[in-house]
Amino acid sequence: MVQPRPHRPATAASEVHPTGCCVCGAATHDRFALCYCCATLVGQLQMPLAPLVAMVDYRVRDQIHRRLRGYKDAPVAEARQMYLGQLSRFVDQWMAAHGSGLSRRLGCAWDVVTTVPSSRRPAGAPVDAIVARAPDLQGLHRRLLVRGPGPTGHLAAHRQGFSPAPDLDVGRLRDRTVLVVDDSVTTGARAQSAVAALWIAGVRVVGILAIGRAVAPDGTCPPGTIGGELSPEQDE
Repeated sequence: MVQPRPHRPATAASEVHPTGCCVCGAATHDRFALCYCCATLVGQLQMPLAPLVAMVDYRVRDQIHRRLRGYKDAPVAEARQMYLGQLSRFVDQWMAAHGSGLSRRLGCAWDVVTTVPSSRRPAGAPVDAIVARAPDLQGLHRRLLVRGPGPTGHLAAHRQGFSPAPDLDVGRLRDRTVLVVDDSVTTGARAQSAVAALWIAGVRVVGILAIGRAVAPDGTCPPGTIGGELSPEQDE
C-alpha cells in the first residue's frame, strides 16, 4: 500500500513563522527547518510529520495546566465536570474565532476528526468528552485508533504505537481527510505516532490540533499557536 503524503502547511507569511519549525512552529536554530523535537521524531518514525497547531501554550501549574489535568484527574466528580466545561467553552470559542485560520495553516480542510487514544485507559481518550461538546468537531468525530504494541512517550515515537481500530474500514475514508485532536502535547511524540499509524493504514491526515502545548518553565513560548493566550472573557 502506498503511504499517503502529508499535507504541507500553508506558506503565506501570515500563517507560518519563517524562523520557526515547519511542523510545529517552535523555535529552531538558524537555517534549520525542524526543531530538535520534530527532528528527533522524524528519525524515530522514518517518515514525514504532520503539521501541528496548539490552541494555547501553557506552563506547568498555571491555569491551563490545572484545567487539562483536572478534567481527567481531579478527585471530585464535580471538579472534573467544572474543568471539562471550561475547556469545552474555550475550544468552542477558539474554533469559532480561528477555525478558518487553522484550515489555512494545515493547507486543507477536514471532514473527519479522531483523537489520540489514552495511554492509560483501555479504550477511547479523555479528550473525547471535549470533542463531543465542540459543535465544530462533534459531528465529525470517529474513533479510528486503538493502542498498539509499540512504546510511545515523551520524545519517544513509534510507528506501532497505535493501530487501526478493529472496525476501521479504510475504504470509507478513501476520499476523506482526518484531523487528529489531542488535549495536550509537549514534544508531539504520541500524536505523531497516531498520525503515522493512520498514514500506514492508508488514511489521509491533514494535521494535528492540540488544545494545549507545554512550554519551558521560564515561560519561553515557541511561536506557532493561533490565538495566543486566553482572554479574560474566555478565562471565566
